[in-house]
Amino acid sequence: MKTSPFPVKAIAAALLVLAFAHTGGAHDLQENRASLVLRDSRHLTVTLYVTYEEALRLALAPQRPPAEFLVMYSAMKPDAFQKELQRAQTKFQSGIRLTLADGKELPLTNWNWPDASQVQSLLQRRIMQAMVDPNGHGDPVEIHADAVARDEIATVKIQFPEEFQTVLVVSYRPSQVWVAPKSSSPAIQF
Repeated sequence: MKTSPFPVKAIAAALLVLAFAHTGGAHDLQENRASLVLRDSRHLTVTLYVTYEEALRLALAPQRPPAEFLVMYSAMKPDAFQKELQRAQTKFQSGIRLTLADGKELPLTNWNWPDASQVQSLLQRRIMQAMVDPNGHGDPVEIHADAVARDEIATVKIQFPEEFQTVLVVSYRPSQVWVAPKSSSPAIQF
């Protein structure tokens, strides 16, 4: 008989800790955020920092309490977990929309999501963390995508899936300048 690398007793203990410690308040979660960087006049990179375990719970099993979700999905067989994760990621991708000033949607490509083993490990670490610090938070998961427009991007609107809840958006266009040895750059403005 093959045993699970994640002890059942630890899962049960963590479930109890999470069940009693979880207050359910949105203020307990680290804020989800997005960084939009206009690399050149047409290329936009999007980096998301998401409390992934909560987004997954809301996408896959919103009726389950957080502790129950963590225990159930962290112990799931890898193939089944992979399918569930793919289902959630597809839902997230379809819910993230960029819209240009003319109302046309700008498609996001080159998605870079964490793989299933990383995410399942994250869920397992979150359970173990809850045993030590029931009110602690996991680190946000980083997700990347790109968008390239045919014409120069002047303005853009972004929409997120409901599962990401409120998202803080930071946007900027980097300024670059070469500086020769023994010389100063032009004035750098912020």
